[in-house]
Amino acid sequence: MKHAREGQSVPVGWVLDANGQPTTDPNVGLQGSMVPSGNYKGVGIALMVELLAAAMAGATLGTAASPFSGTAGGPPKTGQFFIAIDPQATSGGLFQDRLADLTASIRDQTNARVPGDGRRSCREKAALDGVAVNTAVLEKVRALV
Repeated sequence: MKHAREGQSVPVGWVLDANGQPTTDPNVGLQGSMVPSGNYKGVGIALMVELLAAAMAGATLGTAASPFSGTAGGPPKTGQFFIAIDPQATSGGLFQDRLADLTASIRDQTNARVPGDGRRSCREKAALDGVAVNTAVLEKVRALV
C-alpha cells in the first residue's frame, strides 16, 4: 500500500496479480496477493496462522476475506489468536542464556543477522543523521498542523 501511495514499484517477487502472475505494479498486486515467504515452509507457517487466527476464531478465511485496501466487500472480519508462554518456566530458568547463545551463534556467521538487527542499526543511524522523509508525505503532515 505504501508503494502504491507513493507511486513506486515493488521489487520482483513480492506480489502477484489477480491471475497469479508476478508483477512490480503495487496497484495490480493489491488486486492479487503477496508472495508467500519462505517457500513451502513459509506456506506451512501461513497455513498454521490461518487455522489459528481465522478457522479457530470463527473469522473469515483469507481466501474469502475482503481487502484491507478499500471498501469493497465490507469489513474483512479478521480473527486473532494469542498464545502466552512463560519462557522462564518452560526452560527451567535458562531462557535468557539460551537466547544469548543462539543470537551470538547467528551473528558470528558471515552476513547473518538476527531479526531486529537492521531496525536497531537504522535507529542508531537516524539518531545521528536524522530521518529522510518523502516530501509529499512531509507536506501532508505539515498541512495538518
